[in-house]
Amino acid sequence: MTNKLIKKLDNNSSNNRLFIVGGIILLAIGVGLWINSIYLNPTNVFWASLTNDLSTTGFTKEINNSTNQTSVKQVVQVAFSGSSYAHSITTLTQSGTTVVTEEINSPDSEYVRYLNISSSNNDNKNYKPVLNLWGYQNSTKASGAQSTRTFYQSIFGILPFGNLTPDQRGNLLKIAKQENVYKVNSKEVTHETIAGKKVATLKVEVNLQGYIKLMKTFAGYVGFKGLDSIDPSQYASQKPVTVKISIEPASRNLVQIDNGTAAGKSLYSGFGVDPMLTLPKDKISLTNLEKKIQAIK
Repeated sequence: MTNKLIKKLDNNSSNNRLFIVGGIILLAIGVGLWINSIYLNPTNVFWASLTNDLSTTGFTKEINNSTNQTSVKQVVQVAFSGSSYAHSITTLTQSGTTVVTEEINSPDSEYVRYLNISSSNNDNKNYKPVLNLWGYQNSTKASGAQSTRTFYQSIFGILPFGNLTPDQRGNLLKIAKQENVYKVNSKEVTHETIAGKKVATLKVEVNLQGYIKLMKTFAGYVGFKGLDSIDPSQYASQKPVTVKISIEPASRNLVQIDNGTAAGKSLYSGFGVDPMLTLPKDKISLTNLEKKIQAIK
């Protein structure tokens, strides 16, 4: 009797183990299907990435452009926690002359200094006296002046970037979807490595009329006046623009935007990082700095 009871308990234990193992397998299959069909769905990856772009405390943008005899390399760190600003290092080479500048730019101030000025055209000018001098000026809120600011140039593009309130972020996402601003082609997705990161590259159509509506609303949130005079209806007949947007699927972090032109690639990294920059104490007016450079013979 005892042997029969032990044998029965052993059979029940085996059945329980089979049941548990079977449950784990089914759970794993279900999770795998959810990851592939929902979490890693290209459209869901795009919208989750855009949500991240609108709720970040900072990011880094890198541009490398070369056209004919001109090349530009720019690395910009943008911060939104506390004071909003952009800190950039730009190397411009044109017709044998290389100029390296550092800039700290915010919606209401601009600091610029020249780190290097050199020429391969037998230019014997001595620029050392003007190097590393910070030039400063207050920023005007006029739309034309705002449009030249590195800060605004960095947060406006194919996609907007900022650290918006939940209501602002939700409203922008609502407009983007209602106006069909971004249409993801889920059938043309490539997987590649960019800047050492494994990404999904999505083809995205941008509806220009809806895009202007979206950006005008975004501009109101960040105090940008450069779009005030633009009427979205003027773009109603324009064909959508196709861009390539590369995203890390797991983190939802944007890695690259490629608008299809020779100078149209921008790399993104460092989301959520604020470099906590200290503003220069010693400075002269930016106008005086430019005069000092022009006076060098």
